[in-house]
Amino acid sequence: MTPRSVAPQTSRVELTALLEADLAEVAGFIAEQSGRTKEIVESHLRWFLLENPVRQTQHPLGFGVRDRGRLVGCILCNPQLFQFEKKIIALMGSSSFYVEEAYRGYGGRVFLQYSRLANRWPLFGTSANAQAASLWKAAGANPIPFSEGELFGVLHWPPVAEEFAHRKNVSELVTRFAGSAISNLASVFHPLKIEIDSSNELQVLSSAKEVKDLGLPDSSAKLTALRDTAYMDWRYFSGQDASAKVFVFRSRSPRQIMVTVNQRPRGYRAQINTLNVLDVYPEALPQEWLRIVGALIARYQGSIDAVVLRSQSPERHKMLCEGGFQPRQFDAPTGWFLDKGALLPSHDWYCVPADGDGLI
Repeated sequence: MTPRSVAPQTSRVELTALLEADLAEVAGFIAEQSGRTKEIVESHLRWFLLENPVRQTQHPLGFGVRDRGRLVGCILCNPQLFQFEKKIIALMGSSSFYVEEAYRGYGGRVFLQYSRLANRWPLFGTSANAQAASLWKAAGANPIPFSEGELFGVLHWPPVAEEFAHRKNVSELVTRFAGSAISNLASVFHPLKIEIDSSNELQVLSSAKEVKDLGLPDSSAKLTALRDTAYMDWRYFSGQDASAKVFVFRSRSPRQIMVTVNQRPRGYRAQINTLNVLDVYPEALPQEWLRIVGALIARYQGSIDAVVLRSQSPERHKMLCEGGFQPRQFDAPTGWFLDKGALLPSHDWYCVPADGDGLI
């Protein structure tokens, strides 16, 4: 969202609760705002909202802004279960916060409707832009730790250099030149110094049952997602995202580590093929992260331009940057939580990119 003018004075604008019957209309509105097709958006929303195994009848679907009945803004709600030690806590996430340009002044009002849910559940969001972040902050929310940026491990520089030139608003000729093979010279000055391990340390898992059979920890000393069978089956094995993969990483310690990823295009013309690391559980040590990344590069290096990491602690951030990852700072933290009712047993988070809707 970017603030602009409010709606005309003659408009009849009202805030409404959204229902399942509104989903096709909501999908059409989001498609217009995001530049995607209605069919793709509606398929995603039916999976993300209606098939979510955590959703119950008392959970709101979201809130809308209407002018004479026409939908001009929305914010959607996605519940997710978290755990701390043996305690399971339901949080209500936010998703798909869009307001039509002429009605941007109503963005604060629809967010306020969502924030009133804080008396029933702790609230969280993982895809806030700078304007949405200002609304979270004004509501009294706190940033989710380590959500203020990401790390890029570049394997193939031309499409990344092209994006950098485009964002600097240089000429089209220079942008095309930056995207040519000569920009591979950047790898001389910014090499990725990660040892690529082509061994079988990463093994693909094909079902939520195989994940369960790993015997991952069923309690956590930090507030973290509940990775039960229902969640894993829905999140990774429902067929919604063909690029999503779940691996087991054979650590040199006795424990096994689950690693999940997906692939997404980035850039102004979708020219950067990225591999997003969505989840690493249980939380890995910095040296284990280097080996995990090296194993992922060995598997994907022929089909991706960059590896993207988020939610990195300062210690891991430092080691990964020393390994050649390039930091990218966001305009504001993308992750926020609001716990007005002091319902959370801890504010010490192990949040991962798979939480909420940040990288789906």
